[in-house]
Amino acid sequence: MEAYVLSADGIKGQPGERHEIIIADGLIRWRGDSKPYVCTVDKPKKETKMKGLKSFIAYSITSSLSGIQVSRRYKHFDWLHEILTAKYITIALPPLPEKQVSGRYEDDLIDHRKHILQLWVEKICRHPVLSKSDVWLHFLTCTDEKQWKNGKRKAEKDEYIGGSFLNCVTSPDAPLNPNDVERQVEMFNRNIRQMEEGSRVLTERMNTYQRLLGGPVKQNWQKLAAAFSALGHSFKDDGAGPASMRMADALQTTAHHYHVIGDDFETHAKNDVERVLERVYSYRGTISRVPDICNIHKQAITKWRNTENAVVEGKISESQAVKVKQRVDNTSYVIMAEVNHLNAEKTEDFKQFIGAYLRQQQAFYQQMANTLGDLAKQFE
Repeated sequence: MEAYVLSADGIKGQPGERHEIIIADGLIRWRGDSKPYVCTVDKPKKETKMKGLKSFIAYSITSSLSGIQVSRRYKHFDWLHEILTAKYITIALPPLPEKQVSGRYEDDLIDHRKHILQLWVEKICRHPVLSKSDVWLHFLTCTDEKQWKNGKRKAEKDEYIGGSFLNCVTSPDAPLNPNDVERQVEMFNRNIRQMEEGSRVLTERMNTYQRLLGGPVKQNWQKLAAAFSALGHSFKDDGAGPASMRMADALQTTAHHYHVIGDDFETHAKNDVERVLERVYSYRGTISRVPDICNIHKQAITKWRNTENAVVEGKISESQAVKVKQRVDNTSYVIMAEVNHLNAEKTEDFKQFIGAYLRQQQAFYQQMANTLGDLAKQFE
């Protein structure tokens, strides 16, 4: 970043990518893609190599951009994540799922990883810069093994990484007040710390809730089911006639549905609650990059203040200072564009997944209420 600000990065070639920052509705934003697209991660399949000595899971990825279906392993996602992280140091990338323990391919684990990867590709597709990244598009569309390797080598030799990536960005000519931008970035950083703490507590509580649903809550419903069943047998064996037999049947039916409700709680924990945990995991992993991004901006502002002092001391010329200020402004535009993108994404994400979860909660408990209501009618 220092080399970029001081025009000392030594890059002479033309960047392959071009990105633009605009001011819209009073906010600094990345210019969005005129043709947004989506990706789907699906069909996880266990494959082998080395004559079956080594196994791995391959995922099918299809984008609406090209319609091409490619097969990628976790190691391919991991490689891409490293490349994107190194190139776009001012962009908060979402996290990949945690690395899998060798040889563990249980269905639940594979499904969990697929959902996290789906969230990952969704975030990339929605980002105005990442969605147009050359290496990402190569990952998404290349099906030829030779071309795939050539594309990897090209990405690994890319000069426009780190601070040098800012050479690929065009921002408005209007100069920015470094102090104003610094205050906005610091305010955003404080808010992110609050969001991280809130998300951490939510994760902790939802994990506890999930364990309770699949453990004690399920067991208590099924223990009650056993109690109703035992009581039903006593009515069945009392020899008191049709009324007792009807009571025995009603109790046995109640026992059956209580047992099913217990299983439903476990399913609810695995599906609905797990989706919330995955979303919060993705968000927390994304904002974990924010302190580093804010620090990059702080370094650029510090470099500008040092430059101002150097002008006063006669160590550098006014024309040199103007160039430094232009690059510091470009850095500030990039940081603010990312800040505003993250704020917009945060609001939309939480609105969607919390709303979806509450609707699932409503449907789950409504179904249970209907079942209990039907059971009550058998005792009328």
